[in-house]
Amino acid sequence: MPNSLADTNIFIAVFNGDTFLKEFIGSNRPAISTIVYLELIQGSKNKAEIKKIEKLLSFFETRHFDRPIALRSIELIRTYSKSHGLRLADAVIAATCLENDLKLITFNVKDFRFIKGLKTVTPKP
Repeated sequence: MPNSLADTNIFIAVFNGDTFLKEFIGSNRPAISTIVYLELIQGSKNKAEIKKIEKLLSFFETRHFDRPIALRSIELIRTYSKSHGLRLADAVIAATCLENDLKLITFNVKDFRFIKGLKTVTPKP
C-alpha cells in the first residue's frame, strides 16, 4: 500500500533520464493520481511515447477520482484559487493525497505549501 503520490514533474524527470529519481520511485513505489496519468499522456509527443509512459505507469497503483476527491477538490479551489492561484490539476492532486493520507512527492512545493494538512517531499540525491 503506497504512502505517497508522485507529482507529474517527478515522472517527467524520470522520462528525461534522471536515474536518481528512477531509483527513488522504484524503491518508494508511490501511487499516481488519475490527473497525473492524464497530464503525462497529454504531454506526450506521439503514440510510441504514450506506450512508453503507460508501460512505466502500469507498475504504480492509480488513485482514481471518486466523490470524496471531487468534493475536496472543490473545497480546495474555493479556498485557494483566488488567494494563492491554485490550479485545477494541482487541486485534484492535493485532494487525492489528503483523501488517501498520502505524502506528495514533488519539485513544485511552492504550488502546494499553503494547503493545510498536505505533506510534501522533495527527493534529493
